[in-house]
Amino acid sequence: MVEMKQVSKTVRILDLIASIDGMRFTDIQRALWEMSHTRPFTRAERGYWCTNLCGGFYYHPGILNFYCEKGADGLWRTKLAHGAKPWASLKATDRF
Repeated sequence: MVEMKQVSKTVRILDLIASIDGMRFTDIQRALWEMSHTRPFTRAERGYWCTNLCGGFYYHPGILNFYCEKGADGLWRTKLAHGAKPWASLKATDRF
């Protein structure tokens, strides 16, 4: 029997950002929302996952600040060379 490794939202969203040429912050939130909810993403959910994405002054830098950079056009892109995915080793049980 083959055991399937559960991939965390962090890995899935970073893979998505790496696969396209940049994403707006709200588009990142929408993609994360759609990974777990069947109800449509609305303006009321715009704070969804902000702490994980942006971090906080006292606890962690945030996924976007650690793995990505924001371009002059306002789009978030991964900082690493194309194809490099150091986050791929993260498991669903890991906490960022």
